[in-house]
Amino acid sequence: MIRPELISEIKNSVGFELICANQEFPLFSSPHEGYAVIKEEIEEAVEESHGAAENLEVLWSVIRENGMGFESVGYIKERAIKAAAEFVQVAAMCDKYLASASSR
Repeated sequence: MIRPELISEIKNSVGFELICANQEFPLFSSPHEGYAVIKEEIEEAVEESHGAAENLEVLWSVIRENGMGFESVGYIKERAIKAAAEFVQVAAMCDKYLASASSR
């Protein structure tokens, strides 16, 4: 179960990411542009998620050989943090898409 406070913190991060993105780039000029940006962010998030899963397999191999796998756990953590950040960007770009559509 995900703590409601964590969801609230993530929503705050999404809002902050949207502010930062809007300072750097204008609203989307078309639904096509918005789609492309959201798609790219999802692809990046999935790549990071897959990286975490691949490192989990390495961890299991190390554990089966009676190792501790600290390095693998570190990689999993870093990939998970990056995946979370990418998904925050996905959510922010969804908000940007909606704002772009409503400004027309």
